[in-house]
Amino acid sequence: MTETNQVYWQAHRGGGAYEAPDNTMGANRYAWSLGGIPEADIRTTKDGVIVCLHDATPARTTTAPADVSHLPISEFTFDEISAWDAGVKFDEKFRGETIPALREMFEEMKGRPERLVYLDLKQVDLEQLGKLIDEYGINKQVIFTHNIQENCKSMKRIASGVRTMLWIGGSPERIMETYRQARDSGFEGLDQIQFHIKAGGDEGWPFQLEKPFLREALSETLAAGVDLEALPFTFDGKSMDLLLNLGIRWYATDEPARFLECVQSWQSRQNE
Repeated sequence: MTETNQVYWQAHRGGGAYEAPDNTMGANRYAWSLGGIPEADIRTTKDGVIVCLHDATPARTTTAPADVSHLPISEFTFDEISAWDAGVKFDEKFRGETIPALREMFEEMKGRPERLVYLDLKQVDLEQLGKLIDEYGINKQVIFTHNIQENCKSMKRIASGVRTMLWIGGSPERIMETYRQARDSGFEGLDQIQFHIKAGGDEGWPFQLEKPFLREALSETLAAGVDLEALPFTFDGKSMDLLLNLGIRWYATDEPARFLECVQSWQSRQNE
C-alpha cells in the first residue's frame, strides 16, 4: 500500500459498462492506454479454450444466433464462438471484436511488464490456468481474483508469483463479516481486498459502508502489506474526494475516463 497521491485502478470488465465492449481486446487495450489494469472474466469453451466472457451465455454481448444464445459458453467450441461479433452491440465502432481467448491477452502482455491484468474466475480449472500463465511467463503481471479466499490461496500455490485479490460484495454487514474472516486468517493467500461500495448513505457520507469501518480496514490492510481496493458503483467528484482523502489508493471502475477526471482533479488540488 502506498501513502503517496499515486492512484492505481482496475477497469472493471475493461470498462465495459459505458466506455468499451466488456471483455474484448478493444476494452483491454483501452484500459492499458489510460494507464489502468483491465479485468477479464474467464470461462472455458467446450474444447478447453479459456476465454474472456462475463456472462455464462453469449446473449447479452454478442451476435450469437437467438436459437443458441441462451446456451452456456461451455457448450460451444472456440471456433464456433469466434464467428460472433462481440463489439457491435455496444457500438458500431467496435464492430469486429470477438470473444478473445485468454492467450490473445497474454500475447499482448508478454514482454510488456507494465501491462497487468485482473483475472476474475468464473468457470476455469485452476491448474490449466496456472500452466497457461507459466507458459507465457507473465506471473508477476497477473492479479487473480475471486470471492472465495480458498481459490485465491490455491492460485498462489499453483502459479508462483501471481498476486491475488478477494472481492467482497453484498450488504454492508456481509462485507464486514467476510472482511473480518479474511483479516483473522492473517489475510492468508491474499495481496489485495476489494470492497463493493454502493450508494446509500447521507449527504456527508454517500456510501452504505460507513467511514469508520473503511478507516479501520485501511489501517489493518496497510499494516499487513495488503492493498485495499474500492469499487464505487456510482461516484462523482465529491464522493471520490471523500474516498481519496480517507487514503484509499486502489480502485475499480466501470467508467475509466470519468474516474480519471475525478482523480486528476483531486491530485491537482493536492499539489497546489
